[in-house]
Amino acid sequence: MRHPYQILLPLLSLFWVRVDLTDLFALKLPVEIVDIRDGDTMAVRTGNRVLRVRLSRIDAPELHQKYSAIDRDAGIDARDCVRKLAIKLATLSIEGFDLYHRILGNVDDINFLAVKNGCSGLYPHARFDSVREKMEFLRALLKARELRLGVWKFGGYQTPKVWRKISKRSGHQRWRPRPHSRVTYRPGRKRARREY
Repeated sequence: MRHPYQILLPLLSLFWVRVDLTDLFALKLPVEIVDIRDGDTMAVRTGNRVLRVRLSRIDAPELHQKYSAIDRDAGIDARDCVRKLAIKLATLSIEGFDLYHRILGNVDDINFLAVKNGCSGLYPHARFDSVREKMEFLRALLKARELRLGVWKFGGYQTPKVWRKISKRSGHQRWRPRPHSRVTYRPGRKRARREY
């Protein structure tokens, strides 16, 4: 005879561990591409909902990020390059969610095409399904750099993570208050306290 804990513990363990269906297999949805915001983020419509999608495995320059060698916007060039590759109706493969709650996925293998055509580089912490897939991405990146395609035409750019850190320090990005915020002054405090 089995004891109750032998039955209940395995069932309770399902609630203790967060299991996401996208960990098991990629979900696929038919979508319409509404807007390409930058080289690695786009807005897609499925039904009556508009979703923000972060293309997996790639890292494109941010908008208003300059090239290393010349004073030209690498982010806008990357966005325009991806716009040329995108088609109106596509299939979205959802692989998970990123830090900013965007859907992390792939739209009709556009992430590989973006690397192959020089629209973006590889994300340093990208997870690949196999070593073979990783090697295909690396070969495509090296070939695009060698042929000076897309954003590699003008010598390349800083990694977006480094650029964000430097531009934040030097004040390139404008500070915007959060919506519905107010500044309150309390007696005895030297600085104002922001409440949200």
